[in-house]
Amino acid sequence: MAIIKDNAVVLRRLDYSESSQVLAVFTREHGKVRLIAKGIKRATRGRFAPAIDLLDTGHLVFSVRTLRQEALAILTEWTQSEAGAALRDRLDRLLAAQYVAFAVAELTEDWDPHPLLFDGIRQTLTSLTTDTQTLATVTAFQRCLLHEVGSFPILDHCVGCLRPIQARGAIFLSSREGGLLCCDCEGARSEKYAIGRDVLLRMRGEPGTLDAILPAFRAFDYYLSHLMGKPNPISRMLLVAC
Repeated sequence: MAIIKDNAVVLRRLDYSESSQVLAVFTREHGKVRLIAKGIKRATRGRFAPAIDLLDTGHLVFSVRTLRQEALAILTEWTQSEAGAALRDRLDRLLAAQYVAFAVAELTEDWDPHPLLFDGIRQTLTSLTTDTQTLATVTAFQRCLLHEVGSFPILDHCVGCLRPIQARGAIFLSSREGGLLCCDCEGARSEKYAIGRDVLLRMRGEPGTLDAILPAFRAFDYYLSHLMGKPNPISRMLLVAC
């Protein structure tokens, strides 16, 4: 039985009862972990024990028999450092955080560590409590997530002909091909998503116009949906709230 200490963000509630709940958390040193929290809400007269809730960030201690995907860990200690409740004062911020949590839960494997992705999640959740451009914050996280899972699209040349993207002509993003298609190569592909040049700058993380933030988010969301094999259910609500 291994006893592990780590920092974590609560991504998803998998099961819940009055006495326990099964959670998916993303830890900095061990990646995504499924664990059961028994009696975590209990308190004594001398010490208040806060509930562990979705989008909370904190330090945990858990035990597990073996580090493998089917293993269910047992949470023994939880110390909250940042509460997800801070995101609930605005609907767009809460939905943005939920969008992030869903994407991470779907695109990462159990016990596969990504310390930089954990840092990106934490920075995103912190930024969402203060940033006014919610979609810009989420788009920056989309770039981080795609880089960390090794699936960032090729955005400097056409994946069909391998030529640099020209200054003129239509540009398309193909999730199946893994990057951009120029106007000469897109005709032979049925799966593609048209993007503008300002949008491409935003996707690359370069300065761009404010008007390009929304279509850049949509383009990355399209790409991520293909990787997950399904759309992120929060996308539509987030766009309405923003």
